[in-house]
Amino acid sequence: MPKPTVEAEYDTLRAVRVHEPGIEAAIGAMDPGPNHFARPFSVREAKREHRRMVEVLENAGVEVRHIHEDLADGDLLEEFLEAAIEVDEAGASPSSREELAGNLRDASAYERLQAVLLGPTVGRTGGSDDDSGDAGSLDTSVRVDRAITNLYFQRDCQLVGDRGPILPRLGTVTRRREQPLIEAAWRARGAEFAHRTSATETLEGGDFLPLGDFALVGVSALEEGEETVFRTTYDGGLELLEAGAVGYDEVGLVRPPLAADERLAAEHGTSSRLLHLDGWLNVAAEGLAVAREPLIEAATVEVFERAGEGYERRGEETVAGLLDRHGYETIDAPYPERWATNFLTVSDGVVLPIYETDDGTYDPEENRTIERLKAEGVEVLPDGEGLDPDQLTNGGGGIHCMTSPIRRA
Repeated sequence: MPKPTVEAEYDTLRAVRVHEPGIEAAIGAMDPGPNHFARPFSVREAKREHRRMVEVLENAGVEVRHIHEDLADGDLLEEFLEAAIEVDEAGASPSSREELAGNLRDASAYERLQAVLLGPTVGRTGGSDDDSGDAGSLDTSVRVDRAITNLYFQRDCQLVGDRGPILPRLGTVTRRREQPLIEAAWRARGAEFAHRTSATETLEGGDFLPLGDFALVGVSALEEGEETVFRTTYDGGLELLEAGAVGYDEVGLVRPPLAADERLAAEHGTSSRLLHLDGWLNVAAEGLAVAREPLIEAATVEVFERAGEGYERRGEETVAGLLDRHGYETIDAPYPERWATNFLTVSDGVVLPIYETDDGTYDPEENRTIERLKAEGVEVLPDGEGLDPDQLTNGGGGIHCMTSPIRRA
């Protein structure tokens, strides 16, 4: 199996990891706030949209790996299932967790993963279930506590650089419950981690942008000496350099521009775009970036250059200045276009974006970013328009968020 590596976001995507939302996402739809979802949504429609995304990627020649496939190939689902099921021994005595898990042995890998994500506590109410009792009077009770609801946003819980996969520590307790599954999926592929974030810092994949000779990592904002952490801490980004997790010639730790974002959000009546770096910067091809220009002009980046086996701090500049220094042209993504930078680059000059729409139809006037990309010679999948995953994005992320590269070459 080829080693999982990503040197540049514009290199051809060979394999990608996804997870189709299921019953666990219905809990997030029912109670969006604590589960980090934007608003309620239809899981049935979200599944349909996800399958369409997978179809487009497979038609483009990408190997699409579902996380349940990797876990099943590594014979790890049974172990996770037994650990996830709890037995409520109050009332009528239920089966053991081993028996409950064993009853799902003939279920599909996807169905077994659903049970793992729910982590059910199973009990019984009513009469006795022994030989002398009336089994017909029994009923099953199921309680779900701390379900893993966000797994279909695969990007943040893993990242891959030029030296292999990195296991991050996510910024919220809710999402940290995904980590054992992600780690096991990589182990099942025989991968070794280049780094795992320490227990004192946080790092998320949506803040990582590899660009060949250099890479960018979005970290906490710093204004007037005050740190504001969105998802990735400054020290979490710095750890990548100190641990030798990456080997790019240059790495920039990007400080999001709070004041500029607040001004633009108020001006356009939108939400903040700063949660992750991919909310305001991405690349569609080598030398072609898509960015919120007022943000990259205001954002500073602390630049570290490779020195022997480590890195040395070179200085500080704006993100716009750094991209210009590396020969990048930039397409300005209008602030009202919610998912303008949250596209997936399939290969150099080929992208899978989300188009903005009020009625489900593509309108060039509403999608200036996609139209500019096409004018620059970028191929837009599918059909020159992109996708409209209206229900999937209610979960709070775009196509970039829903996919995690395993290998680019």
